[in-house]
Amino acid sequence: MRAICPDCTSTHTRKKGIRRDKQRWVCNDCRRQFTSPIYYEEDDVTFPKILLFDVETSFYHFVGWGTYKQFIQHYQITQQQYIISWAAKWLYDDNVQSNVVTPEEAKNRDDKRILKSIWNLLDEADIVIGHNGERFDLRKLRWRFISHHMAPPSPFRVLDTLKIARKEFFAPSYKQDFLTKYFDLENKLSTDFQLWVDCEAGDKDRLEEMVKYNRHDVMGLEELYLKIRPYIRNHPNLGVLMDKDVCPNCGADDIVETNSEYITSSNRFPVYRCDSCSTPYIRHKRNSSDGGTNIRSVAS
Repeated sequence: MRAICPDCTSTHTRKKGIRRDKQRWVCNDCRRQFTSPIYYEEDDVTFPKILLFDVETSFYHFVGWGTYKQFIQHYQITQQQYIISWAAKWLYDDNVQSNVVTPEEAKNRDDKRILKSIWNLLDEADIVIGHNGERFDLRKLRWRFISHHMAPPSPFRVLDTLKIARKEFFAPSYKQDFLTKYFDLENKLSTDFQLWVDCEAGDKDRLEEMVKYNRHDVMGLEELYLKIRPYIRNHPNLGVLMDKDVCPNCGADDIVETNSEYITSSNRFPVYRCDSCSTPYIRHKRNSSDGGTNIRSVAS
């Protein structure tokens, strides 16, 4: 159970050690530090911190000798790309957090302030979820972090809904915009090229429009993740993070044994299904074979 911040009443808090027999806490929203009595409860299991996020970037500016089939070299870049805004939310939380550059920061292409705030969230997360997050968002953020001489956040596992969709489904498109519309989920807002031009020019109203677009992306991302979650076969095992025998994908304990079995080269495993998220899975080390064999196939 997380403590409630006495200042902003947020439950986005984390432990920060024990001092004089009291638990120290930090509020992730307002950064207030406070203490509370220590409660020792056997069933007090902390749910992993799962962060869904999305970033919006500016243009690169460069010079060239034409517009047709141009390969831009690094020395042609006149102004580097920067982060215009980010949005993020903790799984199951209604609060969508976000940050956007000010008009002055946009004109100066200065994203250091908003990088610090998204860095704090990533540093706290156990699992991070994004659509094309591994290839685009996280790599862009890391480049901006190191450009500002910032240390990397603490390690976390990454779930990329784009990679998962491409691996598990044969869909006509894997864009978040298509998938959310197809499944009747929270849709992306409509934008145009001019929005990015106006944001770089420091238009305050357009910057607000950008962060609103960004926030809707994250709301749609959460719904998309929950939709495809039962099909994620390499989902980080939440039971390991919670140190409890629960559904590995959603952390619920509504577990039902089915009549099915999963057969490997050496054993048979009973198949279980989570009544909460419908994910099928097998038990670790517990199998339905009385005498398992150590002989395994070496065929590739």
